[in-house]
Amino acid sequence: MDKVSTSFGSPFRRVLLAGLLLHRSLEDSHISRFVPPGSQGAFVVSGFRHGQTVPLRLSSGSASRRFVTTISVPLGSRSYDVCIGPSGVDETVDRIAQGLGETTGVAVLVDSRLGQVSPRVRPLVAALRARLPRVQRWDLPAGETCKNLAAIERTCDWLAEHGYDRGAALVVLGGGAASDHAGFAASIYLRGIAYATCPTTLLAMVDASVGGKTGVDITSGKNLVGAFHQPRAVVADLEFLQTLPAREVAAGLAEVVKAGLIADASLFDRLERHAGSTLPTEVLGQIIEAAVRVKVDVVADDERESGRRAILNFGHTVGHAIEAASGFTLLHGEAVSLGMVAALRLGVLRGVTDPALLGRTTRLLARLGLPVDLDPWLRDDVLDRIEVDKKRVSQAVRFVLVPHPGQAVLAPIEFGDLKEQIRRAL
Repeated sequence: MDKVSTSFGSPFRRVLLAGLLLHRSLEDSHISRFVPPGSQGAFVVSGFRHGQTVPLRLSSGSASRRFVTTISVPLGSRSYDVCIGPSGVDETVDRIAQGLGETTGVAVLVDSRLGQVSPRVRPLVAALRARLPRVQRWDLPAGETCKNLAAIERTCDWLAEHGYDRGAALVVLGGGAASDHAGFAASIYLRGIAYATCPTTLLAMVDASVGGKTGVDITSGKNLVGAFHQPRAVVADLEFLQTLPAREVAAGLAEVVKAGLIADASLFDRLERHAGSTLPTEVLGQIIEAAVRVKVDVVADDERESGRRAILNFGHTVGHAIEAASGFTLLHGEAVSLGMVAALRLGVLRGVTDPALLGRTTRLLARLGLPVDLDPWLRDDVLDRIEVDKKRVSQAVRFVLVPHPGQAVLAPIEFGDLKEQIRRAL
C-alpha cells in the first residue's frame, strides 16, 4: 500500500484530502484511514491502484479562527441561520439553543461512528446537558445504515419511551445520512417537532443539513420516502473535519462542484485553481459558504421543489441509481460524481452542454479523488432504477443539464427514449 504522511502542529495543519487519480471501479479502491500519530501525527491514505496522491491541506495560524460567517435562510416563519466556521463548544451550544428557543426536552442523535472517532462529541453533549432541559443521547447506526424506515421507527419508539412531547426537540450530530434521519424523524414524531443540526462532514455542511429536505431509502430507491421539514438552526463547526477520512472529504467536494456548475461559475473556477493545493481555513470556509449560498438562494426561491429547486439534483438522477445499485458501498458524493459525468455527457449528446465543460469537470473530479469512469455501471439494473427517480413526472424523468458553469436547465426525457439516450451518451 502506498502511503503519504504529513506532520501537523495545530489542529488545522493536517491533510484533509488525498486527491486520487481516475479509478475504474470500487473494487480498485481502498478507504483512507488514520493511524496513531506518534510524536507529531500522521495521516495515511491508501492509494487507488492507478493512483498518485494529490493532497489538499489546511494551513495553520491565527487566521484559522477568524473565519466565521452566518447565512440566513429566509423562509418567513421557518427562517433560520446557518453558521459556518471553527467554533468552541460553548459557541456551538449557544447557537443551537438560540435557534431552538423554549423546549421541554432535547434528544441528541449522534452518528455512532462519529461518537467513536471524534473527541468533540462527548464535551458537546455534556454542554448541551448543562444548557438545555432533559438532554439524553441516542446513537444512530453509522452512515447510510440509519436511512431506512426500520431505523426511523426505532428512533421514534425511543423518543416515546423517554417521554418526549410536542415541545421537545432533536439535535443531530453527524453527516448527511444522520441529518436526513433526524429531520425525517422530527417531521413525523407527534406530527412534527423542532430540530437543529450540527453537520460534521463536508457533504452535510454544504448540502444535507440545509434546505429542509429529509428522507430515507426503501428497496425501490434512494430518498423515496421523506418530508420537507426545516431545521431551527445549522451550526457547521469546521473543526469536526479533523477526524473526517479523506474519502469522505472528497465525497463532500462533489456537492461543492455541483453547486459551482449549476449556479456559481466563480466557485467552479476556484475549485479548479485550488484542487491539489494547501488551503488556509478562510479559503475552505469561503468555498463552503459559496456552496451553501447557492443552496440557500435556490431553496428561498422554491422551498418545495415545484420548479427551480430541481436543479440541486444535478448528477443525482444517474447518481442515485448507481449508489443504490452499489449496495451503498459507494459514498453519496462518489455516486454524484459519476452522475454529473453522465449528465454532462447526456448534455453534450443533446447539444446543450459545451463539450469542453465535460473535459474540465472530469479532470477536476479526478483531481479531487472522485470516480469518473462510468463503464462498470452501464448495466440494466442501474438504468432501470432511473425510472423510479423521485424527479419523474408522468412518463418522463427531468434531467438537470448544464450548458456552461453557473447555468442549469431541466430536460424531461420520456421513459421510452431514456435508456437509449443514456447508453448513447455513456
